[in-house]
Amino acid sequence: MQSLKKIDYLKNNLTIVIDKFICPICNSDITMFDNSLKCKNNHTYDISNKGYFVFYKTSKIKNSKIYDTDLFTNRRNFINGGFYDELHTLISQIIVKKNNANLILDLGCGEATHDRIILQKTNNINNKIIGVDISKDGIKMASDYVNSNIIPAVLDLNNLPFKPETFDIIIDILSPSNEKEIKKVLKKDGIIIKVTPKKKYLYELREKFGIDDYKNEEEIDNNIRNNYNVIEKIEFEKIYNLTEEQLGTLINMTPLLKNRVKSNKINLTSITISLNIYILNSKEK
Repeated sequence: MQSLKKIDYLKNNLTIVIDKFICPICNSDITMFDNSLKCKNNHTYDISNKGYFVFYKTSKIKNSKIYDTDLFTNRRNFINGGFYDELHTLISQIIVKKNNANLILDLGCGEATHDRIILQKTNNINNKIIGVDISKDGIKMASDYVNSNIIPAVLDLNNLPFKPETFDIIIDILSPSNEKEIKKVLKKDGIIIKVTPKKKYLYELREKFGIDDYKNEEEIDNNIRNNYNVIEKIEFEKIYNLTEEQLGTLINMTPLLKNRVKSNKINLTSITISLNIYILNSKEK
């Protein structure tokens, strides 16, 4: 039996969730017509044959000189190296524990490898992740997973084009977020899974190149607690061995180092993955 094309997988998934979207220009309801999404005011957003769509006020989005296909390819290869397996297991367990958590939003999904692995671990065909990012190159790559219940879209994370109280779970892995927008689109009984770096995250790489430490953990923690109720905070830290090839992918997925450093000139054989995983819900308004 011939497999579906990317656009067909995407349209099948969109059919189920299209009533959750609103027009990013006028906030009216969205309907799917053939290979386009339209609102009553005739604002139109084309669905690419490659299995993604740009759901933004303008289709003319500049490609980043840093967050490009090469960076996301290296990021995908590094993630597939198993360095975040424990993180994926923890997130999938949180999703499974949350009853009927079928619709998930990933803010800043990039090329969506985290999402693919998380969905694989939840092993629930009803779970769908809408993966969103401002990077067109990242979302184009995310379309590789449209057959895995992932819906990739380019959109503005500071103006989320969804109806209020839409999502059961919102995932934010090492990405900036807009608390106001998150609270708007999260269901009243929904949760946020927010992953932030601890001081020793990628410590060896940062020390080697004199890159500043991440923002003070206490400051991040205070900001989170000021904006959300913390249901649980999980701390994770593990040191992994690095091959030379894996070091190359790590360097070239790191924006500050990409295309500036040759991995074969660096002696680095291990890397620390050190993260805080917060389970949150919204404070009452």
